[in-house]
Amino acid sequence: MKKSKVKWFVFGILVSFVVVAGFTTAAFPAQTVTIKMAQIFDPAAGAYARQNYEWYQGVIKDFEKVYPNIKVKLEWFKWDEIDVKSMMHYRTGIPHDVLLSSPQYMPKHALVGDFLDLSSFVKKEWTKEKQEDFNWSPVWKKCFPLGIPMGVHTRTVVYRKDMFAAAGIYKTPANVDELIEDAKKLTQDTNGDGIPDIWGLGMYLGASRATIELYFAPYIWHFGGKLWDPVTKKATFASEEGVKAAKFLYDLVYKYKVTPKWAVSGTYDDVILHSFLNGKLAMADGFGSYWIGALENKGWVKGIFPATPQGKTILADVFPIPTRPHAQFTNAWTLSIHKLSKHPAEAFKFLNFLAQPKYLYTYPDAGLPACLTDWKRPVYSTPFYKKWLFAAKHGRAMPPTAHYGELADAVAAAIGDIVVKKSPIESTLKKAQDEYNASYAGE
Repeated sequence: MKKSKVKWFVFGILVSFVVVAGFTTAAFPAQTVTIKMAQIFDPAAGAYARQNYEWYQGVIKDFEKVYPNIKVKLEWFKWDEIDVKSMMHYRTGIPHDVLLSSPQYMPKHALVGDFLDLSSFVKKEWTKEKQEDFNWSPVWKKCFPLGIPMGVHTRTVVYRKDMFAAAGIYKTPANVDELIEDAKKLTQDTNGDGIPDIWGLGMYLGASRATIELYFAPYIWHFGGKLWDPVTKKATFASEEGVKAAKFLYDLVYKYKVTPKWAVSGTYDDVILHSFLNGKLAMADGFGSYWIGALENKGWVKGIFPATPQGKTILADVFPIPTRPHAQFTNAWTLSIHKLSKHPAEAFKFLNFLAQPKYLYTYPDAGLPACLTDWKRPVYSTPFYKKWLFAAKHGRAMPPTAHYGELADAVAAAIGDIVVKKSPIESTLKKAQDEYNASYAGE
């Protein structure tokens, strides 16, 4: 065969290949990838959980329109188990993709190695302006580069304005002594059976992280103590200040009789949010910013969530915890990517999509804005949100121990024994502290 014919023959083959390849690409689009999003909201668990679950569904619907070849499937874990499950599944080879995660567990996640470092993704995909919109927050420093915050969570004391007025209380308590006195006035036995129907001060003292974070820690801080020493890396919750904090919680139930014994049962949501919304509590400590939307749905505030410049309180309002430092636990749920993800690039696309201010602004569980640009909006200049901003600025984190889960469990178990079994406070706390330090002191 002549050279010219050979050239034309080869050229023909190449053209045919390109044409066929073009038809093949058109006929067989890119393969569809399914990723999983592990979250904490069970739609059957009540209106608040359903509201958040539906938010995820709405964002997923929008995401799949933009990225039709990426499908997202929701997974559900209990809020106080999701971090532990991620670590367990990493060790046993069970993959996930995007997960909600807790800043207080980041030292443990770093030790276990179950999360991807997001630095390279953020550097590549985020503008300088977007990075600055997020990294102003103290929560960012606790979670990045293993997580990206979805909001700012802090807590206040929520109260019924009408119950305050009926009890002749016309200002919120300025200190812990006034908190107790107001709670006494607000505790009511309306049917005369000897058991209060309305409790003055709701607290949660059950077997979960909420006990150490929202109820024991703020009062050990009030008395000048701390949970854990970052220098010795030992638990210190059985100190004199810790004993005072535990006695304060015990006295609310048995001495002042303003907190129900069922504070130790059920879940944090049931004991605080649902009991307050159902009229069983006149005040509830540890009321999270992630529950603001529930007040709006109840009709007890108006124009507060989503926030508007005209936002006002109607039947319920809040005040910062009246301890000496005004310090409540402050954190946020963060977004992380599991190291065993088979589709990390697609997972980051979804994480990045979720983290848009326009979505976080309407996320019920975000609580307070993660993005600095949102805080500059006039809608967050109302008296209601100024109190939340005060609480956030005075907030504190949990100790940076890799064994935070074990620390939380030790405190919750001790408080449970003290309140339920009436175990001696000092020796019960010391026993729990000694057992923790025997296993984890020095990290």
